[in-house]
Amino acid sequence: MRAGQPSLQSRLKKIRCLLLDVDGVLTDGKLHFTSDGQEFKSFDVLDGHGIALAQRAGLKIGFVSGRFSQATTRRAADLGVEIVLQQPVNKMDLVELVKTQLGLTDEEIGFIGDELVDLPVLRRAGLAVAVPNATVEVKRVAHYVTRRAGGNGAVREVIELILKAQKRWDGVIARYLAVTLAAVLPWWAWADGGVTNAAATGYIEKFEVPEWDEDGNLRWKLSGDRAQLRMDGTMDIQNARAEFYQSNQVAMVFSAPQCFLDRINKRAVTDGPVRLERADMVLTGTGAIWDSTTSLVVLRSNVQLLLQSEKGAVSRTEEKP
Repeated sequence: MRAGQPSLQSRLKKIRCLLLDVDGVLTDGKLHFTSDGQEFKSFDVLDGHGIALAQRAGLKIGFVSGRFSQATTRRAADLGVEIVLQQPVNKMDLVELVKTQLGLTDEEIGFIGDELVDLPVLRRAGLAVAVPNATVEVKRVAHYVTRRAGGNGAVREVIELILKAQKRWDGVIARYLAVTLAAVLPWWAWADGGVTNAAATGYIEKFEVPEWDEDGNLRWKLSGDRAQLRMDGTMDIQNARAEFYQSNQVAMVFSAPQCFLDRINKRAVTDGPVRLERADMVLTGTGAIWDSTTSLVVLRSNVQLLLQSEKGAVSRTEEKP
């Protein structure tokens, strides 16, 4: 980000319409033809679900392509996307048409592109996004380059960034959590003779929860085999694993067979065995507390430290309560 330019987070908060190039963004860029010359494309299911979530949250979605394809028209119809512009003209003219029809400004438009023909739009858009398979020139002007490739979840990644920045994400996924909770409520009501909302629980399996900073860099990622959810925002996690990042690289890994997480206050506690790993050391112990506000992990007892020296020798220290 250049000095004096708005941060990625501030750009994300202003977006009201996200326009997508098709070939190379919604697809992997390859063109497929049948033996009789009919064209077909492969679209990603994650992207499709992300588009549905975005529209549910009130975000306008549009497909903008310099070439006509019946497959694109069909995909837009399947997803309920009403803005579909496929004309061999300057893409900036197509975007200006969308702006006029919706009464939007450049700052309220986001665009995901990959090719040189996308440059005029990317230079004007409030949020310019490139996919990893984009040309060097496109990446150079982009405010954000996705981690997922075009046709493989890149659009979903950007939609999540926008909705989370605008505090809409929890609202659009609430219905899925509600379905999970509703599925187990009858059992709890029967077992306890009736429960309050605070006591109601559900569960999720094989989950992964990331958190980014305001510039779109990954801060940490929590995953687990199974988590029991409570309406008060707490979770009991089995086989918890937390990865902490620096410069989008894993700097430290925390793991524990059992862990209690307070999602609202972003604190985690465990009384069982824990393991901390870095490139130069492995730290184990019994019991630990993690606080997101301080980014500290404190081990309680039976601490054992294995250090890896530059020559490859391992030294060991041990501390007991």
